[in-house]
Amino acid sequence: MIDLDQANDKIEEILHRDEYLVYLKDNRSFLQKWWDSIKEWFGNLFQELFSSINPANGFATGIVVILLVLVVMLILVAGFFTIRNWRRKSKLQKHAPLYQKHEKDWGYEEHIAEANKREVAGDLQLATRHMFLALLLYFHNKGFVEARIWKTNWEYGQELRRTDKNLAESFQQLARIFDEVVYGEQKVERDAYMSYKETIGSLLAKQLNEEIGQG
Repeated sequence: MIDLDQANDKIEEILHRDEYLVYLKDNRSFLQKWWDSIKEWFGNLFQELFSSINPANGFATGIVVILLVLVVMLILVAGFFTIRNWRRKSKLQKHAPLYQKHEKDWGYEEHIAEANKREVAGDLQLATRHMFLALLLYFHNKGFVEARIWKTNWEYGQELRRTDKNLAESFQQLARIFDEVVYGEQKVERDAYMSYKETIGSLLAKQLNEEIGQG
């Protein structure tokens, strides 16, 4: 009987030890423990930064939730733009300006003639394409760029920048419109096309006048 009483006392002593009580009470899952540790960390951080504020558990929880939402939103936004840029870059690499192989022997005059034909037919998307290619091939003839079927407009812009920075900027503006119309399938209004055509015509006329002056 004495042994039984001693055993009961021993069990009672074990059950009332701090480490057992902590083990008994802490039946949280791994995620709950992780969440509580995050809240505690933010609570301690705010307490260190703002010693006059004693953040309650609810305050720390709110901060954690807000920060997590912001992080998720930033990840989603970054992912969206990364995927969009990757798809756009892949599309531009696949469809370089000189992708139509049957036009590989054309000069800038042929592209201008084709642009005028497409304009009359009302196909302003293709007219835009041919006007841009006319400008590109003229720059090739001048030695400003080296036209290749696999090159992108960005690469041509970098080549032009080594020759004439202002000319490169004008080219890149025209190239952006070209990309939006030809690859982005953006609808072209006649007024917008005429402005595009006049801009390219002015650049070509300026270069031709310089050639005449130098001759």
